[in-house]
Amino acid sequence: MDREREPEAAVGVGAAPSAGTPGHVCQAKLRPGANPTRLVSRPHLVRRFDAAVQSPLALVVAPAGYGKTSLLRDWAGRTHLPHGWLSVDESDHDPVQLWWGVLAALEGIAPGCTEPAAGLMQRRTLLDAVSVLLDDLDARPYGPRVLLLDGLEVVDQQHLTASLTSFVEHLPAWLHLVIASRCTPPLPVDRLRARGLLGEAGQPELRFSDDEAVEMLSRLAPTMPALLLQETARHAAGWATGVQLAGLAARATDRSSLGTADPDVGARYLEDYVSREVLHGERADVVEALVSVAVVEHAGPGLARVLTGRDDAPDLLSVAEERGLFLTRAEPSGTYELHPAVRETLVALLRRRSPGRLRELHRTAARWFEGDGQPTVALDHLLRADDHRDALRLLAACAPQLFDSGHQATIRHMLAAMPQRVTTSDLAAAVDLAWCRLHVDPDLFVQTVDDLDRWTDVRSGLDPALRARLDMLRAVAAGLRGDWRDGARLARAALATIGDPWLLDPVVRYGWNLVAREIALAERWDDSSTEVRKVVFAINADPERRAALEGTRALGDALAGHPVDALRLVAGTRTASDASNLTVLRAELLTAEAVALREIGDTTVALPMLRRLAADDCAPVPHCRLLACLELASSSLGSGDLDAAGRAFGQAVRLTETACSGPAGRSWLARTGVLLALAGGHLDEARQWGLQVEDPFWAGVTTSWILLAEGDVRAVPDVLRDVEPRCTRHQVVRDLLLSRAGASPAAAQAHLLRAVDRASSHGLVQTVASEGPDVVESIERLSWHVPQTWLDRLRRIPAHGTTVSVTSAVERARALTERQIGILRMLPSRLTLREIADELYISVNTLKFHLKTIYRELDCGSRAEASAVARTLASLPRRGQPSSTRRR
Repeated sequence: MDREREPEAAVGVGAAPSAGTPGHVCQAKLRPGANPTRLVSRPHLVRRFDAAVQSPLALVVAPAGYGKTSLLRDWAGRTHLPHGWLSVDESDHDPVQLWWGVLAALEGIAPGCTEPAAGLMQRRTLLDAVSVLLDDLDARPYGPRVLLLDGLEVVDQQHLTASLTSFVEHLPAWLHLVIASRCTPPLPVDRLRARGLLGEAGQPELRFSDDEAVEMLSRLAPTMPALLLQETARHAAGWATGVQLAGLAARATDRSSLGTADPDVGARYLEDYVSREVLHGERADVVEALVSVAVVEHAGPGLARVLTGRDDAPDLLSVAEERGLFLTRAEPSGTYELHPAVRETLVALLRRRSPGRLRELHRTAARWFEGDGQPTVALDHLLRADDHRDALRLLAACAPQLFDSGHQATIRHMLAAMPQRVTTSDLAAAVDLAWCRLHVDPDLFVQTVDDLDRWTDVRSGLDPALRARLDMLRAVAAGLRGDWRDGARLARAALATIGDPWLLDPVVRYGWNLVAREIALAERWDDSSTEVRKVVFAINADPERRAALEGTRALGDALAGHPVDALRLVAGTRTASDASNLTVLRAELLTAEAVALREIGDTTVALPMLRRLAADDCAPVPHCRLLACLELASSSLGSGDLDAAGRAFGQAVRLTETACSGPAGRSWLARTGVLLALAGGHLDEARQWGLQVEDPFWAGVTTSWILLAEGDVRAVPDVLRDVEPRCTRHQVVRDLLLSRAGASPAAAQAHLLRAVDRASSHGLVQTVASEGPDVVESIERLSWHVPQTWLDRLRRIPAHGTTVSVTSAVERARALTERQIGILRMLPSRLTLREIADELYISVNTLKFHLKTIYRELDCGSRAEASAVARTLASLPRRGQPSSTRRR
């Protein structure tokens, strides 16, 4: 656009209508005025607007207070183009009066244009007058000039449409029209936009950036601290008036010298502005709809109808958006969103004028969000409605989902907001409170359950449903303490008490999973058994609990001696686990995978998993962490590293003292304690640990281990005669022990072959290797009866031997190359030299050359002595070792 100057045109100043015309226009409306000095300069916005003005029509549409007038004034003060200005106000509500103002503004840039149209204006034939005006303007040979109309929203849009549309569609080439309005004027905007005849600057362009808002605030309130400046700027969300009012509030208060603003003053400023400037003169039904939806951040058509109680609520909100009432619609969802500062102001007005209605709106919103599957939002509305009891009910119902999705902070926040009076006299509320605490603080949960037991006798005078819920809380607490047997008993009692409605109660529906977990941890999981089929059938009725069952099932298979089945379950469930984000499911799947991998001999992958579990809190499934610590201790025993075994066992001891102190947890600990004491040659200590094993099967097994260590072989069969195996793994362990204590070689061989047959059929390797080198030697002698693949895996598991200190082992191995370290780590296996060479893709002669160097550097005289060093190094990280993920 050429920025030529016309000597006959006044720049920025219009003239009044000719004498004798009835349309009087105040001269102050024909000049843009000056922006305040505190206004932040926005040259980038002016440049962008300069480009928009090159179109025949430029629209500046945004809600009140977004700086539309400031932008036009800034542009008018910078441009060299001749321009006319009209500030439209309430006096221009009538379209005829508006056109008198337009003529007056045009007179400043097109002198004499008002005379041809004035007579027609007096006869109130607007279309004819506009046509004559356009003919006159079109005949003028001017360069580019601009007419700016500010505040067009106050005009009667219905009666303005025809004349304004005619004027816009037939503008002379030299005249560019700029309209600023809170709402889109009644013009064919879509057609003009499609033809490239429309320039636009809207709310997104006018929004203040955070830096601009901070700069403006610092000018208004220079003592305001930097952090408060930034917070206030963010809260204004780009709204210029919001920024200005916050700054004025800071200056107006007595505390402004401290750099803080009285929130009451700022809120009052906003309330006055919204009430008198934004909503004044708007339709009452539209305003009521805005107030009703202000209690929510986003309101779709359905929620808007519920909150307003009107079927036409979406239409009313559409009108509010068109009127520029700070409401925007997001596509394609169709949800409406109020500017946050305006929304908070409307809520504050409602709180002061009708608190009862505000609470009811929050309750209505809570019901809608709960039904829509958004419990977190529903909880927030219930708290805002002061409906704490219903909020606690909903929190108890959705606490497992919140926990599994990583929203423990939400549960803590909601619990902190609950007044103590809600639960002090209401037992049902206290049960809900305890259930919620389980998911954020298991220790506090157990304490709360103990308090409930002291508060009331759960066996007398209680509603059956409430008694069932109390029993279920006690069942969960028992499980957390490591007493899974008692937990399952209480869970069964709760399920029997409540009967068929168990599926509807968020607390009691947890019971079948507790029963399943007890079966799994008691090492009697068998998919074909009656008790397992019954549990699975019941849980399948609840899709949410069915997903969690898969982790328990995998763990049960791993512990019962079906590692391959466990790994298959883990692989099939992992995708669903990642999608559902169930914390308990993930923990049990990881535990099952680690135990199963170690069982089949894949310790390279299993040990990092076990270390991760041992380091994790694993709440509310501490049995996973305890099991990981005990597996690590057993693994270190197998590699001959008693120091590492002691450290892992010590961690397990602390867990049983704090989390899993029940008989089942102590039995797990005592079994490993027996092995650790026997490895160190402490028979008395082993006997003490053996007395603490309450599990009937493992009590007989640990007693047999001790008898074998004492040399009392003949007593072992008598001890094992009354031991009843509960799973495949038990049967293998029992037969291996009987093979070591066989009355005759034939009997020993029969037991050993039976154990090997079961072990090889189910992939049990670690269980066999853990019985010691004598058992493995015996299996080697029967190798023609053993599947070769399984035997190869067994050979790769280190046999027990003497121990070497970690420090000494590390020092000795420093001189070895990476290749020699790799060879050293394979020496404890039962692979022959030829098999080791094949594994490493080297010749036997090359292997022997490396062995000489290894023996010399380690000061060893044999493979057995070097193997002892290798077992000590087994727990140390390998240099250059690829991650477990890559290896798998």
